[in-house]
Amino acid sequence: MAEADRTISLTEDDEPMPLVDVVTGRGFVTGKSGSGKSNTASVLAEELLSESVPLLIVDTDGEYYGLKERYELLHVGGDDHCDAQVGPRHADKLAEIALDRGVPIILDVSGFVEASEGRRLVHDVLRSLFVKEKEAKTPFLVLVEEAHEFMPQSGSLDELGKMLIRIAKRGRKRGLGICAMSQRPSSVEKDYITQCDWLVWHRLTWENDTDVVARILGRDAADEVQTLDPGEAILMTDWDERHRRVRFRRKETFDAGATPGLDGMDQPDLTEVETDIVGELRAAVGEQPSDGAATGDAAESDGGAESDDGGSDASSSSAATSASGSSATASSATAAASLTDGSGGESEGEAGEGDASPAADDPLWEVAEFVAYLVGALGAATVRLGATVERAVARQVGVGGGGRPDPLDGPSRSTEGRPVVGLLVLLAVLAVGVLAGLGAVTLLG
Repeated sequence: MAEADRTISLTEDDEPMPLVDVVTGRGFVTGKSGSGKSNTASVLAEELLSESVPLLIVDTDGEYYGLKERYELLHVGGDDHCDAQVGPRHADKLAEIALDRGVPIILDVSGFVEASEGRRLVHDVLRSLFVKEKEAKTPFLVLVEEAHEFMPQSGSLDELGKMLIRIAKRGRKRGLGICAMSQRPSSVEKDYITQCDWLVWHRLTWENDTDVVARILGRDAADEVQTLDPGEAILMTDWDERHRRVRFRRKETFDAGATPGLDGMDQPDLTEVETDIVGELRAAVGEQPSDGAATGDAAESDGGAESDDGGSDASSSSAATSASGSSATASSATAAASLTDGSGGESEGEAGEGDASPAADDPLWEVAEFVAYLVGALGAATVRLGATVERAVARQVGVGGGGRPDPLDGPSRSTEGRPVVGLLVLLAVLAVGVLAGLGAVTLLG
C-alpha cells in the first residue's frame, strides 16, 4: 500500500483518516471534563504506535504511562515514576532518541516542582525536534495536553508558546506535526486553532467555548456540540472538507487518568523500554545533570564508584558531582578537589587515606604532634591567665583598696605598674614554652 493510501481509524464506525495528514498536520481535540477528550487522544496514540509512527506526548498530568501496558515507550520526566529523570539539558539527547531512533516518548512534566523547569524542558525538546527535522524530514507527531497553559489566548506568549505556534505554521514542510488538547477552546490562542486542518469537538457547554464552534462551523454545530454524549464528537477535516458526528472507540490500554475509586487502582504490568536507551540517558544525566529533578541521577551515575586515590565515598561523590557541573558548595568542591587532583594536598584537620604522609604510621611522630598541640593549648591558657593577673594587679595598683579608680586622679596611679606586670607575663609564657619544647625533645630522643 502506498504511503498516501495508509489510513487509521479512531471511531466505532471505522471512519478512515489519512495517516500522513494526521501525523504531519495540525490537530485540535477539545471538550469539557468527562466528554472523552483524553480518551480520544489516547486512541490516536494507540493507532500511531500500532503503525510504528514515532511520536512525543507532552503529558501534564502523568496519565499517559498507561500506554506502556501494550506499547514500548520511553517515559521520562521529573520523578521516580519515570523510566529516567531528565531536565532541560537533555533536550538534544531526547530529540535524537525520538527522531533518529524512532523511540516514542512520554515527556511527563507533572513531576517537576518548579513549573518553569518543565516548560523549559518542553521548549528545548520541541526546538531540537524542529531543527533536526529540517534535515531528517521524518513524519513525526507531537501531542500536547492542556494547550491553554502553553498557548493562552489572553496575555503574551512566552518562548514555549511561540515555539508551538511556529511548529503549527512551519512544521508540516519538515514532517513535524502537532495535535493539541484542551478543555477550553476559548482559552487557546486563536492563531493556533486557525492553523488546524483537523479538529475534534467533544461536548462543550460554556458560551465562550460554543461561540468558538459557531465561528468555525456555524450556529447549528454550536447548538449540537452541547448535546453530545461522552465519547461523541463533531469531527472536522480539511482533507475532505467535511464535518460529521462520530463516536470514538474506547482506548485499549490502562486508563491512568481515570478518577480513582475508594478501593484504589490496580496498576498493570508495563513494558520496559530497551535498557541501553535508559542507560544512555542516565549517562547523559551524569555528564550534564539538569537543574532540580535529575540531580539525583547525576549523583548515582557519577558518584557511585570510589575514587582512585582511596578517598571516602562521600568525597568521591562530591568530586564527581562537582566535575559534572552541579552546584556544590565552595567548601565541598574544595575538599573534593584536594582529594582527587593528585597534588598531595590535605584538607585542614583531616588527611585523605590515599594522601597520608609516610610519617603518619610512626608512633614518635604521633607523640610529637600531641606535644605540639599541648604546647599550643598551654600557651593560649598562659596568655589568658597572664591577662587576668595583669587586670587584677592593675586594679590593685590603681585603686589601692578595691573599687573603680577615680577619673579625677589622672592616669599616673592606674598605669604606673602595668609595664612591670606585662614583662612578668611575657617571661612566664616564654618559660612554659621552653619547658614544653624540652619535654618534646626528650620524648622524641
